Amino acid sequence: MRLAVAIPMKPLALAKARLRPGLDDAARQKLAADMLRHVLAAVAASRVVEAGGVVSADPAAQALAARFGFEAIIEDAPAGYNQAAVRACAWAQARRCDALLILPADLPRITPADIQHLARLAEPHPRVMVIAPDRAETGTNALLLRPPHVLRPQFGIDSFHRHLENARAANIHAVIYRSPTLAQDIDWPEDLSGFSTLRF
Repeated sequence: MRLAVAIPMKPLALAKARLRPGLDDAARQKLAADMLRHVLAAVAASRVVEAGGVVSADPAAQALAARFGFEAIIEDAPAGYNQAAVRACAWAQARRCDALLILPADLPRITPADIQHLARLAEPHPRVMVIAPDRAETGTNALLLRPPHVLRPQFGIDSFHRHLENARAANIHAVIYRSPTLAQDIDWPEDLSGFSTLRF
C-alpha cells in the first residue's frame, strides 16, 4: 500500500480562534504552529508514508511543511476544511498513492505508532475507510481512505457518525480506531487543561 498523508491547515492568524479569550493572538498562533510541527514530526517518524503534504494558503505553514520534507499543497485562499480534504484526495492520486490519511493539525498527543496502526488496519482491504474519533466520538481525528476517492470527506459537526453512515450506504468496509493519544485535540479553552508540552 502506498500511503499519502495530508494535513489541512488554516493560516496561522486564523487558527484556533475558539481559544479566545483564553489565549492572546501570539500565544494562539504559536500553539497552532507547535501542534502542526508535532503532527509533521510524528508522521515523518512513522516511516510508513510515501508522500506527505500540508494543504494551506499560509506561507508559514508551507515553510513548516518543507522543513519536514512535506509538500506544500497550495491553496490560493482558505476554502474550508472539506475543500482542502478534496484537494488532498486529488493530490494523493496524482502522486500514485492508493491510500490517503487526512489528519487535523491540532493533535498534540498523536504518535508515530498511531500512524503505523492506521496503516496496518487499512492494509488488508483494497476498499476501506479507517476512522479515528475524538474523545466525544462526534468528530473525526483521522480519516484514512483507500483508494483516496472511495468516499467524499465530510468533516464538521458530528462527522464521525456521518462518515460511518456514508461508508455503510456506499458499501465501504469501515474500521474504527480508538486511540487515547489520537483522540485528544485542542478546540476549546477547556481542552488546554493539563496541556503543557508536545512530545511523542
